[in-house]
Amino acid sequence: MRSARWTTKVLGAAVCALAVSVSVTGCAPDAPTAGAPDPGLRGQWVLTSGHDGYGAMDLLGQDITLTVTGSTTVTGRGSCSNYTATIYGSQRSLWVTTVAPHSYSCATAEQSVLQLQYLGDLGTVSHSSVTPGGLELAGPRVDLRFTRATRLSLTQLVGKSWQLIDGGSVSLQGSTTFAPETGGYIRFETDTSLSGVTRCVYFTADYKQVANELVAAHVLAINSLGCDRSTDQAAKDFARVFDGGFSFAVNENSLSLTSARAGVLLGFSESGTP
Repeated sequence: MRSARWTTKVLGAAVCALAVSVSVTGCAPDAPTAGAPDPGLRGQWVLTSGHDGYGAMDLLGQDITLTVTGSTTVTGRGSCSNYTATIYGSQRSLWVTTVAPHSYSCATAEQSVLQLQYLGDLGTVSHSSVTPGGLELAGPRVDLRFTRATRLSLTQLVGKSWQLIDGGSVSLQGSTTFAPETGGYIRFETDTSLSGVTRCVYFTADYKQVANELVAAHVLAINSLGCDRSTDQAAKDFARVFDGGFSFAVNENSLSLTSARAGVLLGFSESGTP
């Protein structure tokens, strides 16, 4: 467990990342105002390790990503939420300006610290190196190493209805426990849509691959009547798990979904249409 003093130092060092929707300034030399990033940087990258003045980062088992396209604006996922950044220059000489996310949805204080630390370090990057195995971004006392994301196979996942059989605890709005009694079903379609139902809520969403996870968007939940308050909240949290991103594993007729951001592992079995 990190000490309170260490946490305070990290928060202080990353204070520039705290300003919501405001570009980080004063943390690095002025960046140029034109020039897309080097084409060699393009791709979707997953952070594998990070070192800075406070030592090695604990990535908390989460996918922290950076997606570079042909424009100067890049996107990524931190330990709590999405973020954007601007990259100028070549691989040899980079300028990165991070933009703090609009909202945080951290389940733990450690996730919040990690997000601020990573965004702060990203804002000090001054050069990069691309190899067949990955991407290294470096700056004064900062070294961030990434690997390329690979395409996930969804063949065993899609076109099936999955019933919740093994629940867990999640900390989104207080602690919630999921159990088979929650009545959870979920179904992934080949057109990147998903739907789900619990005892109290029917929901739909779109999903896409981001690094090694699937991330839901446009989650629409429709409440039904006749549920007590605790059951209704459990159903809503069940739907929100998918909004935070999750990894999956399919073994014959069983499915496990792991949401590191929500801190939950859910087990399902293949079932008929609910």
